[in-house]
Amino acid sequence: MNTLKNEFDEIVKLCEEKKEEYGDHASYFMEPATEDEILGWERECNTKIPEDYKDWLRLTKTCQMCQTIASFIFPGTEQPKFLPNDYVLIGYVVGDGEVVCFSKSTGEYVTYFEGKVNEEYEKFKEVLKETVRMIKGKSGVSKEEKMLMLAKLKEIREKRNK
Repeated sequence: MNTLKNEFDEIVKLCEEKKEEYGDHASYFMEPATEDEILGWERECNTKIPEDYKDWLRLTKTCQMCQTIASFIFPGTEQPKFLPNDYVLIGYVVGDGEVVCFSKSTGEYVTYFEGKVNEEYEKFKEVLKETVRMIKGKSGVSKEEKMLMLAKLKEIREKRNK
């Protein structure tokens, strides 16, 4: 059984409930990653993906939640230059350039922004709990600010893909 199925279902439901506020295409959850993709990445990068993040990838390989609140991705083989070598990029939060990573050495999760760690989490479930809190609207961000953050997130992603 997938250890994150309940959290996944809760997030999908919350995103569905927020469609009127954020728009019909503000959230999406793509197909799951395959075991071959996960194992192939680990071999190619000589790095183990934490088991709980593997569980998330088995539910969705790539997703976006309420425009810029959060998105999680399958790790790339090349990491952005701004990240320390120990971190693997797996997502973005709040659309302002803050990223979510796991540590290759400890398997723990961090949010990283402007050269420093903002938050540390032992388990991916803790990252998801914070995501749920943000989706529920306790962030205090206006619709205009959300749109600006979405534009900034798009810019960051385009730079990462170059």
